[in-house]
Amino acid sequence: MTARFGDLAASILSTTPGHRKEGDATDPVRRGSFHEDSRQAKPWRRHGDGDRRKWNAFKGAALGAFDKLYKAHCLQLRQERADRRAGKREDVTDARKRLHGDDRAVLAYMLDRFNHMTGELFPRIDTIVDAVGKSEGYVKAALARLRDFGFLCWVRRTKTKEGSEGQAGPQLEQTSNAYYFAWGEQLVQEAKGAFQNLLTIGLKKLRAATGLAKPSWPTDPGLSAALAGVRDGLDRRDASIPSAKT
Repeated sequence: MTARFGDLAASILSTTPGHRKEGDATDPVRRGSFHEDSRQAKPWRRHGDGDRRKWNAFKGAALGAFDKLYKAHCLQLRQERADRRAGKREDVTDARKRLHGDDRAVLAYMLDRFNHMTGELFPRIDTIVDAVGKSEGYVKAALARLRDFGFLCWVRRTKTKEGSEGQAGPQLEQTSNAYYFAWGEQLVQEAKGAFQNLLTIGLKKLRAATGLAKPSWPTDPGLSAALAGVRDGLDRRDASIPSAKT
């Protein structure tokens, strides 16, 4: 009975995605990964309805929000170091819990690689490493920080191994992550206000320059409502400023 149960367990495990097997083994895959052909592995979302000029407004807003939050982190770190020297505290904030200056290059690269027509973004880690000129360890840490502060999100993906047709069980291996931007839901509150202001200004400038009746708004209801409030505030401010002729 025990042997029969062992055979049954081995049979189940042999067909489990990512289970290590003897011989031509399936490599372990990261937990929470989805096959690249599945719906979950395609979290793509467009920003600006596929219009490059509108996307540039989103991109500028994201980088501007990063700059503001990074400056705040630098000021906080400076104060913490001063307090440590004065004996008011023992240590400063963990490096993993604040933005670093070179994180901006990683974010800028991801924004540049973003396909504004389809929303797709899935560069390999080594590609990012080569582009920004930092170590693999730094790039992975930077990506984690950008995710923690809401500037970037991703889904882990797997793919079927080439030449594995006919072998027992799914033959999977890890492939590049599927990255996407979800600023309305994920961006931390300290940066969200700056992002909303900069995006509203950018879209308003675009509307004035191109004569568009109305720029496209994010599909996220919360972010859309916040942007509408900022837009109305800017309109009221502009209306209160005397013209050059008066």
